[in-house]
Amino acid sequence: MRASRAAYGREVIKWRLDQPKWVQIATELRARIVAGVYKRGNPLPSERQLVDEFGVARATVRKALAKLIEEGTIYTVFGIGNFVGPPPEDD
Repeated sequence: MRASRAAYGREVIKWRLDQPKWVQIATELRARIVAGVYKRGNPLPSERQLVDEFGVARATVRKALAKLIEEGTIYTVFGIGNFVGPPPEDD
């Protein structure tokens, strides 16, 4: 297992060899949402911030975010960012 290190050398995630990195990133972000690190209606870090944090390509982060969008864990407001929880209902 190789570890991804964010700024200041802090270990972010221990990469498993039996799963793609995008799956592991999606799992980590989902765990942070469940733990309340990212609260419903609040934005997630930007793609660029996640790329820097996990030390992966932007396509890898986008695939992880797409999975979370597909399952309804997060939603996108185009031009603004990704937010936790199902999108608000239109009035």
